[in-house]
Amino acid sequence: MKLKILNDDGTKTIYDFNSKSELEKDSIALISSTSKEQNAIRIIKRYNNKQKSILFDDTNKALEKSVKYLELEKFEKEEFSMMFFTSGSTGAPVGALKSESNLEEELKVFTKLVKKYNIKQVVVTVPFVHIYGALVGLLYPILNNIDIVLKEHFLPFNLLEAIEPNSLVVTTPLYIKALNRVNESKDLRDSLFVSSTAPLELSSAEEFLSKFNTNLIQLFGSTESGGIAYKEGAKKLWTPLESVEISQNESNELRVTSPFVSSTLYESGFKQIDGVLQTFDYIEREGEKFALVGRSSKILKISGKRYSTVQIETILEDVEGITKSLVFVKKSDSIVRDEVLEITIESKKKFSAKEVKKILKEQLSNLKFSIELSVVDNIPTNLVGKKLHLES
Repeated sequence: MKLKILNDDGTKTIYDFNSKSELEKDSIALISSTSKEQNAIRIIKRYNNKQKSILFDDTNKALEKSVKYLELEKFEKEEFSMMFFTSGSTGAPVGALKSESNLEEELKVFTKLVKKYNIKQVVVTVPFVHIYGALVGLLYPILNNIDIVLKEHFLPFNLLEAIEPNSLVVTTPLYIKALNRVNESKDLRDSLFVSSTAPLELSSAEEFLSKFNTNLIQLFGSTESGGIAYKEGAKKLWTPLESVEISQNESNELRVTSPFVSSTLYESGFKQIDGVLQTFDYIEREGEKFALVGRSSKILKISGKRYSTVQIETILEDVEGITKSLVFVKKSDSIVRDEVLEITIESKKKFSAKEVKKILKEQLSNLKFSIELSVVDNIPTNLVGKKLHLES
């Protein structure tokens, strides 16, 4: 298996991992997101040598600070291969310890899922310090002896140039939307795009598939759970991955049982969850499949109907002058009738709560809801484009 780095000057740097590499001196390594190239090299070497790694996004300053104070000797006693942190998009990041079995059982299922595409190379646009990038972008090609193509910063036209027949492109909705906006096109019928980390609107998926005549698999999961479900093309319903059992609690929130779920989480101390995870994702079952409505903390219920805040964010981001939006549902016992939306928009223009409310009512019909609006210069995101609370 080779790692091919595309440099900005047009040259390539190639690393060959067919021979066994030397052990690193540290039994547990902290690996930050500074360089994709160096991350890939270290993660591959340590994984092949069965050494433990703790991976983290150093663009999240709160997480970077907390990682410095980890007592690594406590982790020596824990059985794990890699630890990843949740994004922190809905609270403080939590570490999910992944055993070699967690990772490789999921990789077996993913390998089976994409077998029909006869993958010859894996092109990676995402960082490796998050579980999606590490699993699909590194470990899948390692275990299947497939070459990896990597660039520190892939622009859309760079990405199109790098894709050869039978490529697997590991990417995100942000890249897919960016490719939809480029003027050039390319027939990519023999390649497969895998997208995760955030929802991809149905219209964006349909436009992408039509423009590039290609194939698309979307993955749904979390750091703690690993992969949960997938959908091919521009479908609405999610299909649970092989080996994943889904159920619902009394609030219709998704519960996951699978060999991919972490047995141990870390948040100031270790917590055992034994491979069963109760999520806050509200779903609607349709036979063996399900529709993902959104996180319960991000569901607005008005007149008995549920609206996802992701849907509201999409509406706002289509408005000229609004670059990004972040919406939360404010829960309070003092709110009797209608729930309150906490809306933050990234914009150089001035918007009033009245204007924003009018925009939403035009799209969501004449519904009653209250708004608490903040207009900021920048809504921070992590390396895979997830919007973060300003406090984090």
